[in-house]
Amino acid sequence: MVVELPHGRSGTGILAIIDGLPRDWIDSLRTLDAEARRAGIPFWVAALDGPTTSGLLSGSGATLAKQWSLSKAVEEMFEALPNMGSILLVTSPVSLPEDALDRAVGWLEGDSRIATVSFLSNAAGPFSFPYRNTATGHCLPGHDENSLTKVLRRTAPDTESVPVPMPAGPAILVSRTMLASVGGFDPALDPGARESIAEMALRSAKRGFQHRLDAGTYVFAQWFSGFPAVDATEDDSCRHRLHVIDSSFPALYDYQKRVDTTPAAIAMNVARSKASGLRILIDGSCLGPMEMGTQVQTVELLRALVRRDDVRSIDVAVPNGKMPDYAADLAADMKVRLLNSESLNFDDATMVDILHRPFQPDRPIPWARWRSLAKRVVVTLQDLIAYRIGTYHPTGQDWLNYRHNIAEACAHADHVVVISEDTRQSIIEERMDISREQVTTVKNGCNHLDETADEESPLLLIEKGMIACKFILVLGATYAHKNRDLAIRVWQRLRERGHPLALVMAGANVPKGSSRAEEAVARRAGDDMLMCLPDVSSGVRTWLLRHASVVLYPTSAEGFGLIPFEAAAMGTPTAHVNFGPLRELIDDPAAPRNWVVDNLADYTEALLIDPGAARENIDRILRGGAPLTWDETASGLVDTYRRALACPPRN
Repeated sequence: MVVELPHGRSGTGILAIIDGLPRDWIDSLRTLDAEARRAGIPFWVAALDGPTTSGLLSGSGATLAKQWSLSKAVEEMFEALPNMGSILLVTSPVSLPEDALDRAVGWLEGDSRIATVSFLSNAAGPFSFPYRNTATGHCLPGHDENSLTKVLRRTAPDTESVPVPMPAGPAILVSRTMLASVGGFDPALDPGARESIAEMALRSAKRGFQHRLDAGTYVFAQWFSGFPAVDATEDDSCRHRLHVIDSSFPALYDYQKRVDTTPAAIAMNVARSKASGLRILIDGSCLGPMEMGTQVQTVELLRALVRRDDVRSIDVAVPNGKMPDYAADLAADMKVRLLNSESLNFDDATMVDILHRPFQPDRPIPWARWRSLAKRVVVTLQDLIAYRIGTYHPTGQDWLNYRHNIAEACAHADHVVVISEDTRQSIIEERMDISREQVTTVKNGCNHLDETADEESPLLLIEKGMIACKFILVLGATYAHKNRDLAIRVWQRLRERGHPLALVMAGANVPKGSSRAEEAVARRAGDDMLMCLPDVSSGVRTWLLRHASVVLYPTSAEGFGLIPFEAAAMGTPTAHVNFGPLRELIDDPAAPRNWVVDNLADYTEALLIDPGAARENIDRILRGGAPLTWDETASGLVDTYRRALACPPRN
């Protein structure tokens, strides 16, 4: 067969091969003709029963080929359309989505090595969707070929062409350049169009041509008397003949059909997560009775994930399988199922797409068990503070163990999420065993508090008669990097300057690496207006943030720094040092850049006495926090989950 090569932009056409009952094609011919008219491309039909088919085509824009066989019909179509560079061969009744061929034709025009492009379908052998190798007469619930294709294409990450060993399915786009190079279809195989396409695929592969799958386009195979049509690669007689032609077949083809780590399998997993929604397992073992920063982050993330339509289900592993009171609303949600987090084995868990630990991986993780439960495992690193500070650990060996757990998490996880660019840079500096492409910054939200948040008066302040006092607030556990002793000295300096303020410090006492000794040294006789509260409830925390004159936040190591945003939401300014993640998130050039007592005292005093400075401080923090919503955090995580699914799992 002599085939004229295309010149310039080549375009495409549709050729339906009808070797069975024409009546099975009535609806397919109508929909194919409609798509061809919409796209402005030629539509041809080759039919064994020409007269009957001709009657079905009455009033359509289709052309009936003079000869029904595949090789002759393709030759005739190319001769009539010399500038057509590709052809969609339809071998059983289908419905095409709008713009079905735009991407695939572009790939052929952009890379002359591509011989064929296959598509996802309800009946396409290894490309059957949603489950490989399993044909079904239905599309996914709530979808047709158009809506499903739109979901697959508009949801990140976009799936480019996927290399596959053989084409398959009821509709396959074939390159004219390839056909010209290998001599066209073999006329001896005309009685079986699918076998002829398979033989051509093997022949072209010998020359270095490539076959691809468009995992972003769904073609619906219609039900007919012979549904589903069997691909030649699945028919025993055809498989034998193809093996005689090429002894390498079907080894790789059969292997890729059953393995989950091939490019096609990975792409189809991503597509399924887009179409049906992600199934997620969240390690919520941190959700104990106390609600601190990690608990706030985990609960707000869960609430945001629950709100998403593209999240199908969320299993949450919590201590004893019971959600704490501050997250009781999640336990009642239909998407949420509670598991027992005992030993992190999650004994009652079922298979999910993603298993995510959204906080520090600071304890040994049963990696083999987690990988048996999830297609991909994601961990979050909030910071590397305890990784770098040995005094937070009871012994040097405990520190080494902690560091080993963090490093092992980076080495085993399929993806690592960090909550600021500062933390990402720390991972790079520490030379963690993970590529930069597998570390994604997804910043926390900070819109969980507003002026309507419920508050609870602190009982200890009432008992001490301090409930009506003006006070500076310090929030945070007694970790040394929180610099609570420095806060005491700043407060003392302000009192020396004539500001009759109390100091309220609220936060859990930690057993190791605490600043309690430094705080004791900093305190002076007569500091009776200093009140230390233990870890407080969310209602008390809200009251403190709302009623403080200034929040003093002298921390020198953070992964994110949530407190200034919470304070600003309550209308309270925050004095902090302009460093690391706080500089990244908050544009405040007036904030001090060091931890010198006088500098912090000067800035805090300005916030106390100058309403304009206080308002500007609050406004700058609110502007920095405006894009930091928990819905945006969930969106970034869902995109990250899908990117993890789009890459092979790490061993």
